[in-house]
Amino acid sequence: MLNTLVGMSSSETMETGNLRKDKFMMKRTNFNMSSQSVNTRTMAGDIMSNLKQIIIWSMFGIGIFGVISNILIILVYMRLGVSETTNASFLALAVSDLLTVLSVIWIAICDTPLIKLLLNRLLVVTDRQDFKLLTGIRPHFAFSKTTALITAWISTERCLCVIFPMKVKLIITRTVNTVVFVLIFIIACSPAMVSYNTLRYERREDPLGNQTRLFLFISNTGKVITPQNMLVRLLYNVAFPVFSWVVVIVNTTFLIIKLKQSANWRKQHLNFPTTSATQRTTLRTNRVTKTAVVVASIFIVCTLPISLTFFAWEYLPKLSPTGEFRNVATLGATLAFFLSEVNSSVNIIVFTIMGAKFRSALLQIVCRK
Repeated sequence: MLNTLVGMSSSETMETGNLRKDKFMMKRTNFNMSSQSVNTRTMAGDIMSNLKQIIIWSMFGIGIFGVISNILIILVYMRLGVSETTNASFLALAVSDLLTVLSVIWIAICDTPLIKLLLNRLLVVTDRQDFKLLTGIRPHFAFSKTTALITAWISTERCLCVIFPMKVKLIITRTVNTVVFVLIFIIACSPAMVSYNTLRYERREDPLGNQTRLFLFISNTGKVITPQNMLVRLLYNVAFPVFSWVVVIVNTTFLIIKLKQSANWRKQHLNFPTTSATQRTTLRTNRVTKTAVVVASIFIVCTLPISLTFFAWEYLPKLSPTGEFRNVATLGATLAFFLSEVNSSVNIIVFTIMGAKFRSALLQIVCRK
């Protein structure tokens, strides 16, 4: 009997030891798995951070090209004159693109250590993210949406030229064009201007440096969801982008169909007698229409990512800058800003290839003839 009890006790002791050993191995395995998961996330974060820095520095290169190219476009169309509504439209687009590129360059600067040195030099104390939002992102929203609406108007103007070729000059006059552009700038920029009422600043004495510093900050009402903030976000993240896409896509599709029909008609009536003036008018109309189609296509490709990014921030919390995938969100936003900058920088290439008058005037300005 005693031997039996001793045997049972030894067996229970061995089972208990095995259980403890199993628990220890499970804990060790879980620890190793969690360590590997942390290492993987760290490596992914480092990779995304490096990619972000590459994109940021690329912004400076594209930005310098964009500033120079848009200034040249403005000078060219000022030389050609704005008596033609098409020239006035491309001139307004260049102004909006220039402001868009400058805002993206400033956003890139805000993501570098240079901004900290600049703020210290100016004796300004502020949160860097708030400062980037106030001085870079909000202006970019305003100017990029201005570009979007002007692109929509250019595509609409081209459609009217195709549908009403004999009456379009009576419909779209210089006055109408000017009023439309002024309204576009007001409509696109007003929400950003209204949102600045949450900006607060005050001067405080710095006892350590014996200096007066300027403190900039966003009030608490600017960081909570209010009807005003919701309206601004709805306009910039949903209303303006969707409206621009729909108008540009519909008009561009219509123009492409009309261009193909025109090309087929010319092939079928190749020997049909026409005056040289009619041929020149037709060729010029088709060339301007092709230019508008290319500009609109570049707009669609390059601006879709930035609108999708901020739409995801709005309705997918995990993909927001404070969500679970914040690294993906910030990298996506940086790439989206870069593509927006590209959209506002490459029009000079399109205009130079497609327009003989533009090309000639550009050479005169560059060569100072």
